[in-house]
Amino acid sequence: MSRLIVFDVDSTLLSVESLDFAVERALKRVKDGPERAAELSAITEQGMAGLLDFRASLERRLSIARLTERQVDDAAQALRARITSGMAELLERLRAKRFSLAAVSGGFAELIEPALGELGFTKGDIRANRFVFEAGRASDFDRDNPLSRSGGKGPVLASLKAQLGARSAIMVGDGMTDYEAFEAGAADAFIGFGGVTRREAVARKAPAYAEDVEALGRYLLG
Repeated sequence: MSRLIVFDVDSTLLSVESLDFAVERALKRVKDGPERAAELSAITEQGMAGLLDFRASLERRLSIARLTERQVDDAAQALRARITSGMAELLERLRAKRFSLAAVSGGFAELIEPALGELGFTKGDIRANRFVFEAGRASDFDRDNPLSRSGGKGPVLASLKAQLGARSAIMVGDGMTDYEAFEAGAADAFIGFGGVTRREAVARKAPAYAEDVEALGRYLLG
């Protein structure tokens, strides 16, 4: 049985929040675009700091976004160039040590899968939310997905660990939703990551905290 390392995606494997990135990209030429993008970013920060229920955050962000399928596809391709610097090399070293790797995200699979493919993750390695499209626009999300609610990363991580027969699991991420997986007992260890965005609520609670990818590598590889 191997050790499983589970990575958050937004502001961890990627250097941006994928939904915010997609919205900002789509709204560049829209009259109220900057205001909508700023509102969405503020809601994201509240959710990641644990100040807003995650499902409420998701609902509010999606209502602001109003993304079309074409805009989602465009942003997904652009996100391939937003991989956190040094992360690809770290993942390569971890795989060389025979660690099992997975990506678990409160973001949307349609946005992040191409970028995660660049990092060597298959679709089977990825757990994320999914859009519900109506008339070519993202109008809702799959509400049965545990990742669409607060505390959802815990059961998803526990399921992955059992599926892979892993003897232990480490959760790596920047937000409180990542810490919750450890707090719930689904992860045996948690490493907070501040290499993209330092969230003080996470830094205070994390048993270990990496300020950058180099520090994260030291924690994971010893």
